[in-house]
Formats: sequence, C-alpha cells, structure tokens
Amino acid sequence: MLRVLVKVTLMAYLVMGCAYHPRTDVDNPAVRKVAWFSYLDGNDIRERCYEGAPDRFRLVYNGQYEKQIRSYEITQASPNPGGAYFIARAMGQTNLAEVSLDDLLAPWRWQKSESQLSGAELDQFRDLLTQSGWGSGAPQGKILHSRDFYWVAAGCRNGQFHFDAWVHAQGDFPEIKFQEFLLARDKTGVAFRQPVQVLPRDRTEQGRPRDRSATIFALTVSGEGIGGLLNAF
Repeated sequence: MLRVLVKVTLMAYLVMGCAYHPRTDVDNPAVRKVAWFSYLDGNDIRERCYEGAPDRFRLVYNGQYEKQIRSYEITQASPNPGGAYFIARAMGQTNLAEVSLDDLLAPWRWQKSESQLSGAELDQFRDLLTQSGWGSGAPQGKILHSRDFYWVAAGCRNGQFHFDAWVHAQGDFPEIKFQEFLLARDKTGVAFRQPVQVLPRDRTEQGRPRDRSATIFALTVSGEGIGGLLNAF
C-alpha cells in the first residue's frame, strides 16, 4: 500500500513537472524526491532574483544522501529588511518502524524548526558565507556524488544570484565558515552527521549485498548551478 501511495504521488508530480517552485511542498517526501535536483540548484530563487528582491539563501548538506540530508532556508524579512526567517530541516536514515496508518510517509519526512534571525545575525551570516567563497564564482565541473559529504549554497543577494559547492573528499571543507552558525540555530533535534573519508569503491555498488543501494547519483556544477545529472537510477 505504501509503495502504491508513493508511486501515485510521484506520477502526479511527474506529470506537472520536476522543477521546484514556491508552491512545491518540499516537506512531502514523494514531492521532494521528484524535485530534489531542482531544489539543490535553487532554480526557484534564481527566477525571482532581481534588483529590489529580498535576499534569500538555501544551503543543503548532503551527509551521504541515504543517511542524512539537511536544508537551511534564510529569507530576508519584509517589510523589516533588518532580519530574516530561518527554516531548518533535517532527515536521517529511514526507519521503517516509524510507519503508522495515520501517516504512511512519516519515516521519510523532515524534522523541521522555524525561527527568526535579527538584523545583526543576518549580517553575520552574509559575512560568513562570503568568507567561504560564495559569490566569487561557482566551481565549474565540481562533482557532487550522493555518497559524498558536501554543502551547496544557492542564493540571491542584492539582486544577484550565486551558487557554490564544497565537497569534503575534495578538501573543500576548511573553507566553510557558515556551518557552525547554521547548526547553532538548528532546533530539529537531528544530530549532525560528521563527514568521514569516502573511498572510490564507496561510490559504487561494490559493497556487500546488504549495503547495496538503488539511490546513487552524481551531479556536476556548471554555470551558476547544477549543470547535469550524470547517473541516477
């Protein structure tokens, strides 16, 4: 029954298209799966980034896709441009024991927290993001593998859209200055999954049968966003 429910939901959204937009319910597990690549790309932010638009940022942590993903949305408040809305989402490895008749998709749902940032906190975040290299040009050709540990950041600041990515296995994490800021304000209750060394064999299906996964994909950074899906099945 669960499989049928997920398939029906997925088919409905596939018919409507896979692009993420403001009306897309990213908290719905089936919808998130279909629109995930567009969500990472920040396409909805890019389309609404123009002079006079409020600053908006989306940062996503991939702690090996099937084991942990985290998302942080920071949107400049209006009409008060001094502060911002802060939404944290996190999800760990799926626990099928959490399935209930009241909510069949519960094991795949985010844990979520919402709060507000002061003007000073928003300024601090902007500075930390800039210190991390965001805004100086996306790393062309960088590979984002589902079994790696990486951060991506898409955002609109002062009417300009920028995208950046940092991959632990490629030695990028020392550049990151914003991580502790985000985690300190994360009230989801999901512990942060620290990065570990990922070997080339870990990115393939060469593990023991019980470790095999159907969710392996790799994306590549191109332009100011994600340029292509290399492998997804």
